[in-house]
Amino acid sequence: MDVDTQIPTEVELAFELMPCQAERVAQNPGAAAHPCSYFRKWGTYHSFDYESAGPPKPGISAAAEYVGRAPLVPEMLSGCRKAPMLAVGINPNLPGWWPNLRGSLNPLFDDYRQYAHYFRYRRMAKPELTSQDYASFGGTSADAPPGSSFALNVPTDTEGHKTVTLHWRDQQMYRQYQGLLDALAGGMSWPPNRLTVGEDLSYGNMVACPSAKWTTQADQDQPTLPPMSEAERRGIVGECFSGRRYFLRQLFQSLPSVILVFSQNTASTFIGALQGRFSQGDPKPSDSIAVLMEREVVLHFGDLPDGTTLDARVLFGPHPTGNPGAWEQAKLKVVGQLVQCAHGGRLRLNSTTGRLARPLGSCVFCPMLGIGPCDYLAELKPIAKPPVLTADRVPGLGEDKAAQTELLKHFIEHLNPAADAWAASDDTESGPPAV
Repeated sequence: MDVDTQIPTEVELAFELMPCQAERVAQNPGAAAHPCSYFRKWGTYHSFDYESAGPPKPGISAAAEYVGRAPLVPEMLSGCRKAPMLAVGINPNLPGWWPNLRGSLNPLFDDYRQYAHYFRYRRMAKPELTSQDYASFGGTSADAPPGSSFALNVPTDTEGHKTVTLHWRDQQMYRQYQGLLDALAGGMSWPPNRLTVGEDLSYGNMVACPSAKWTTQADQDQPTLPPMSEAERRGIVGECFSGRRYFLRQLFQSLPSVILVFSQNTASTFIGALQGRFSQGDPKPSDSIAVLMEREVVLHFGDLPDGTTLDARVLFGPHPTGNPGAWEQAKLKVVGQLVQCAHGGRLRLNSTTGRLARPLGSCVFCPMLGIGPCDYLAELKPIAKPPVLTADRVPGLGEDKAAQTELLKHFIEHLNPAADAWAASDDTESGPPAV
């Protein structure tokens, strides 16, 4: 049996991403450090594991076990893999870097199902200790990355666990995503309070490992913040984005109908990395957000053998938390473009589920990993028509994988990425998370 063709892309990515940085750093002996070891320069952070074995029920959990300080694991797509809207960033944010969020807790699982569960159901919030709990466990201002090795003094219970209560703090950026969904529903006269982040909108990043900033420049106001060297930048992009293609493989499994790109640096990077695959709008990395917002930009995934075109409308805007003034002026226009996408059929309400209809493509992420039922099973339609099944393949497993792989291969063959697409310093629109 060919394992590569049997394991669906969405499940395969969980198996690859969870141990990725640890394996790359550990399996690279010799004088030259692996480029991804750059992320270790950000230090270690307070981490948690789920209190009991196996994934909890769908949704977020309150009870957890404190497991000390550790480097951060790479992040996968957050939310439903077939959400029709996808918000894209350069790499995940790192709340615990900032002084007012040192009590942040980061996932450190030894179970792939728990890892998959966490990112499937995280929605708008990230876990932390309350300020009272953080202080009672010994947290002080001296607990500062990147050099701190201080572990919280959490009491051990009778079963030998250091049990803590997770406080889930809504992230301001994700609240803005929810605001867009609410405004879209209002603009279309759809039922209120149904569209949600995590179900109708997922969010992910072009590079999987977190940092407080994606930056190639030293910050005089924050001298401990580590900028990437040119070799590290090229190595990380080459390893994660170009070589392992974590983002691109997920993109071609998700096949979202609408992609949201906020901030000038993210827009320039996204356009530069995918140059040559835009079928409308002709965006350039040098185009300003204001210019991009005036164009109808479409990313062309490819065409199916039956002639079906697969593409996504790409919407741009200022960074809602990094540049709130500009965002307030631009928000109505972004909402108007979302409503336009709905009127044009890119976004449709499924009256049965009460959520946005899923785009083309199969998915077995939740049931195969045992983290919850698939609420959209009845509407999922494979892009492979009919699914290619051979004697050594199990029906229902990875039926779209060959089609996804072929689409991505053709997509990459026609890329013409800008040489300096990833060189931007994200120090103007990605400061401390608004609280």
